[in-house]
Amino acid sequence: MSKITKHKTTKKMKVVGNQQYINKDTGEVENFNVIKMESRDFNFDKIWIAHILDSLEAIGNQKIKVMTELLKLKNSDNLIITTQAKLAKKINVSRPVISETIQLLIESNFLQKVSGGVYRINPDHLFKGNQKNRMNVLLEYNKVNDEIEETQINEDPDVFVQSEKKDI
Repeated sequence: MSKITKHKTTKKMKVVGNQQYINKDTGEVENFNVIKMESRDFNFDKIWIAHILDSLEAIGNQKIKVMTELLKLKNSDNLIITTQAKLAKKINVSRPVISETIQLLIESNFLQKVSGGVYRINPDHLFKGNQKNRMNVLLEYNKVNDEIEETQINEDPDVFVQSEKKDI
């Protein structure tokens, strides 16, 4: 079994300098060292997605073509807005291959189905932007996952009962 490396966010303190503040109770001017706390992503590799996509396309596997096109279509919120039929026509890949590829990506937690024709890439796997934006997208991603889980429990109460028994 392979060990999965967790990526972490770290805090970095940066000394900004000295500033003077007036004590509101005494009216005295006091000097303070000012520091700035920054959250930073740690242990991430930078990739140039356009170059990676060119390389994946060169390999030529049909599922890789689907994955490549999905990555090209992602917007700043990690959303992909397209139907499987449009995708099939655009990249000349059969609908069953597209459907199977998307299902595999969903099962591997790389992709989630938000609604008909709308998918979101897991921001823990791929995201372009600052940490604040990534966290906002991650909240949305987790919110949809929670809604899907709740729907599954409501549709099949045995799923909930079985998971409860496992915890005991």
